[in-house]
Amino acid sequence: MSKYFVEKRVAELFGENKFLCGETVARVIADAGGRDYRDVVCAVTGFCSGMSRSCGQCGVLAGAIMGMGLYVGRSEMSEDHEACYALVQEFCSRFQQRFGSSNCYELIRCDFNNPDDMVRFRRDNVREYCRTIVEFGAEAALSILREHGYLPEEDDCPEIGAGLAVVCAAAS
Repeated sequence: MSKYFVEKRVAELFGENKFLCGETVARVIADAGGRDYRDVVCAVTGFCSGMSRSCGQCGVLAGAIMGMGLYVGRSEMSEDHEACYALVQEFCSRFQQRFGSSNCYELIRCDFNNPDDMVRFRRDNVREYCRTIVEFGAEAALSILREHGYLPEEDDCPEIGAGLAVVCAAAS
């Protein structure tokens, strides 16, 4: 997906009184291919804010993994899960390489249960760094899906490259 599409959607969805990190990533990924986002956004909520304020994994990973699962996950027991695993491993590797950690606390040094950390989060506008992580997560997941043929190339679908969530005839 084009950087413009991701930046525009993240700006619309992520922030104070809007969707959280993982919710935003899952929604952007769903929107890019015209998939229904509601269930996946609901499912990822508990993973946001470092796994529900437990200083755990960054919610962006959960949102990206669940979003990617909309395209490559399985819905029947008889279906293979290896393709999904391979894409998730690739995403996790890119994320780790870019940020050095997948742990929310290590990424932003904020314990969402600590009032002093929450003051610093707002005062220092740490959410802007989170936005960088959210944008990277959505872009990386969409890039992986496109590279493996689960989404059309941008050249095959200029409407998406222009920042519109439109499903192309080329998408399967």
